[in-house]
Amino acid sequence: MLLASAAASTSASASPARPDHGCTPSWQLVDTPPKRQNISELSGVDALSSKDVRIAGFEGVTGQSRLTRWDGRAITDTTQIPAMSVLPMGTSGPSYSSASEGWTFTSTGRVQTVQRWHDGRWAMMPLPVAPDPVHTTLYLSDVDPLSATDAWAVGGTYQAGAEIVGNTIPLGALVEHWDGSSWQIVPNPAADAPDTVLSAVAARSATDIWAVGYQAVGSGYGTFTEHYDGTSWTVVASPEGTGRSSFRDVSVGADGAVYAVGSQLLAGSATDAAPLAARWDGDAWQVMDLPDLGNGRMNKVYAANASSVWVIVEVPDGAHTFAHWDGSAWAMVEAPGPKGLGLRYYYAAIDGTGPNDVWAVGSVTDNSVVDLVDPQVSHLSCGRK
Repeated sequence: MLLASAAASTSASASPARPDHGCTPSWQLVDTPPKRQNISELSGVDALSSKDVRIAGFEGVTGQSRLTRWDGRAITDTTQIPAMSVLPMGTSGPSYSSASEGWTFTSTGRVQTVQRWHDGRWAMMPLPVAPDPVHTTLYLSDVDPLSATDAWAVGGTYQAGAEIVGNTIPLGALVEHWDGSSWQIVPNPAADAPDTVLSAVAARSATDIWAVGYQAVGSGYGTFTEHYDGTSWTVVASPEGTGRSSFRDVSVGADGAVYAVGSQLLAGSATDAAPLAARWDGDAWQVMDLPDLGNGRMNKVYAANASSVWVIVEVPDGAHTFAHWDGSAWAMVEAPGPKGLGLRYYYAAIDGTGPNDVWAVGSVTDNSVVDLVDPQVSHLSCGRK
């Protein structure tokens, strides 16, 4: 495999992360199990510890799911989600509250399901039916569990009957809660707000949960945030970007620092997007000054703490790189891997256990006519332990 062999020997030797007890972390590529089809992409990562990192992906034009795990020494295949039919089954997520409890979304065509990791196996769990199933459908974008009896998922309510949920008109924000027995729809202030969707959720505790997305603003749209305090969900005033703006992801650090990322209208353009980042200062959202990145967007964020935040940035040509916040300034960091051979890197998810242990997963491709796509895992660390 040309891409895998070329990428495996290359690392990113520089990083803006602060040294910690003599540690200056750097990004390096980590080998993945041999792929079984020409196309193999990674879509999600959840770092439970430095020796337990769960990774989700899919393979082939059919998009069959594949789960792997880092055990501190290597990435290997792990317990797979049972195939429900001969139809392709895409996988997004995963998100775990412990090594024995977790969730991931799967989909076959237009049907979305949620799978629970419990007692060493995956099992499909029923989701709530839309209150008006003839005219509406529910679709979840993200899940974050706190325990085996406390998990939150967010998304949107859409018009029913369309082939692709993303191309229909959103009818309101959706919040669901798992109580240990079942998933239930939970009231939220934007449940009936047209053109409003929640894209991501981050739970720090049972009384401190953030959800972000976008809402209708005039003839366009703007960022949207809600917060749960243990009793109810409330709308929190969102920062105004430049023109049309939205949040795609949110992360809460170990110290309670909250960061949200997405996109806004590029200054001087009527259509192009520019990256957007904001932080919660305890009272309000504050838009952060960013380097001039041109046309692009920030897709995923991992906040270790207020002094170490990593973001996946989509650059103008569609490929991805990293941005790092050290508590005082942003710096761009190249994704590891060879830069020749026409290779382009696409990252779908990022997570970590701290500022010196961060994982990003996605794919690398040469954009050839044979659709050669390899899985890509990048690890920020001070070396193998």
